Amino acid sequence: MDAIDNIIAEIDRKAAQERNQQKIEEEGKIIAWYEKEVAKAKALHEEQLTKQSKTLEQKFKQLASRQQMDVRQETLVQKQDYLDQLFEEAYDQMKAWDKEAIQRFAKHNLKALDLKEAAVLLPAGPKVTEALTKDFIQSLNLSYPLSLGKGSQTSSAGFLVDVNGVQYNFLYRDLLQEVRNQAGNELSKKLFS
Repeated sequence: MDAIDNIIAEIDRKAAQERNQQKIEEEGKIIAWYEKEVAKAKALHEEQLTKQSKTLEQKFKQLASRQQMDVRQETLVQKQDYLDQLFEEAYDQMKAWDKEAIQRFAKHNLKALDLKEAAVLLPAGPKVTEALTKDFIQSLNLSYPLSLGKGSQTSSAGFLVDVNGVQYNFLYRDLLQEVRNQAGNELSKKLFS
């Protein structure tokens, strides 16, 4: 019976060896699978972190850009408001001119027109109407006949010169608006740089 016990013991020993070998192999497979899954999870985590970081960075850049644009827009509005105020003050100063200043302004601009035909001067606003009289027109000694038309008592100050239906506009607000349209950018640069 010793031989049978030896055979059984040998079979048990080989079976135990195979089980140990199989156990070691399976544990190795499980460890390899686990490490592979952990590596995948880490890679996926890193990828998601990178994506989220890029998304957050892009959102930050967009917000920063939007904020800069808002600041520029607000600054531009403030500059425009300041220019509006300056031109309004200039208009108020022109509107407050005395008789001599109004006449100097009119004389300078009428001579600069250098018209060759008969014209009609149309004063606007109460102070201008009082300053630009027939006596004033006669004192100009222009090379063309200039007559005085009916003055307008509107709130707009200045005058128009009518030559056969074509009107040259010297209303203060319109002149200032033209200056602003033509030189507004240049004025802004000088004022705000």
